[in-house]
Amino acid sequence: MDTTLSPGQALVTIFTEPRRVFDSIPRRSMAYLPVLLALAGHVAIWVWYYQVVDIAWLQDRLIAQHADVTDSASRQAAASVLSRGGLLAMSVASALVVTPLVLAILAVYFLVAGKVLGQGRPYGQWFGFVAWGTAPALLLVPVMALQILFSGNGQVAPDALNPLSLNALVIGLEASSTWHGLASSLNLTTLWTVGLLAFGLQLWTRRGWAQAITTAMLPFVVVYGAWALKIVVAG
Repeated sequence: MDTTLSPGQALVTIFTEPRRVFDSIPRRSMAYLPVLLALAGHVAIWVWYYQVVDIAWLQDRLIAQHADVTDSASRQAAASVLSRGGLLAMSVASALVVTPLVLAILAVYFLVAGKVLGQGRPYGQWFGFVAWGTAPALLLVPVMALQILFSGNGQVAPDALNPLSLNALVIGLEASSTWHGLASSLNLTTLWTVGLLAFGLQLWTRRGWAQAITTAMLPFVVVYGAWALKIVVAG
């Protein structure tokens, strides 16, 4: 039976019947859709955010995180770098570069893992697999938009835009904590993504769930584990 989906159908089905999307990828991956939505969504969020944020408040908050910036000259120099336009440019550039790069690297990882598990699929299929497997992250865009909309006085930090993060939900670390970045980057959609990738991998390879979950988790464990180790070593 032909299980090919249209792009619009796939966008809904990945959250309701992910099996149909993963079955459809070998015939029509449509990887461009979640990727473009992620890029456009995050660029739009950052443009909106830096238009409404209280920039003087944000600069003070960012500068306060650096203990070596104490005298007025250093603070003025830092503020000039952390201008509204400068921060926007850095955030947009990060979104446009980091997202495709991470997806490309993940696709290489699953290409190699697939070969080990007996699935010699081409890179394009694995890129589609990763693009759709990370689709839960798209849900962060409307969540972040709501945070901006209800920020009121514009005094909301960039990391506070994601109320689904481990830090926001459980830990509550201050921005000055060395663990703040790590705790803020882990969120509920990360867990959903790992589960979705494991589901797709089990479907494609027909291996056991333990092997599929371990394989899907490995790149995340390596990245976050290395990040945590760096924090511990740095003291």
